Amino acid sequence: PPSKKYQHTIFLPSTKFPSVVKNIEEYELQIQKEFEWDKHYDKHHSQKDRHEEFVLHDGPPYANGSLHIGHALNKILKDITVRQKMIDGFKVHYKPGWDCHGLPIELQATKLVQNAKAQKPASEMKTLPPLELRKVASWVKEQRNSFIQWGVLGDWSNAYLTAQPHYVGRQLRLFDRLKKRGLIFQAHMPVYYSPSSRTTLAEAELEYRDHVSRSLTFALRVADMSPQLQ
Repeated sequence: PPSKKYQHTIFLPSTKFPSVVKNIEEYELQIQKEFEWDKHYDKHHSQKDRHEEFVLHDGPPYANGSLHIGHALNKILKDITVRQKMIDGFKVHYKPGWDCHGLPIELQATKLVQNAKAQKPASEMKTLPPLELRKVASWVKEQRNSFIQWGVLGDWSNAYLTAQPHYVGRQLRLFDRLKKRGLIFQAHMPVYYSPSSRTTLAEAELEYRDHVSRSLTFALRVADMSPQLQ
């Protein structure tokens, strides 16, 4: 009797592409190696017919943990821009980087000390200088490998770190230029402090509850004005 299975009544194209891939991570690495993903950026820069340049400045992520959906959104949008500019004929410069300072790095370093997950014993880590402790807490290598595996084009071999001496040196020289122009001044301002994190906080790191503070502003005549007020 004729088969009642519908698959025998439909003409489907045949393909060698596997419908189910075992060891997907190894298969991805094999594809990347075969198509030389890591060399696409260098090949682009070796093309001499590209004269007009396009520079994409990277707002660096914190080097404080594994990648998540926020990293994907950020880097994929940048990668779309880089590839589109390449298609348009530009010579694209995209130098990725990492922010190695700030509260996220400090929290990661604190976790390492508390959980003793690093190679060094916890007692030894507590005696490490701050700069050495941040190096232990850094996830730059892991994040770089993941970004490359995602296929994000960039000058990964020359990425910058905000903790590098030459980067810090340029910041200090720029600060000196601003000071000489009179743009740096000393005044009073609130400094926010987190008791739980034991560190100061930037204004952008604060979260406020919804609250309305009502105020009344009025003016009074000064009967006797001092020379300072005059």
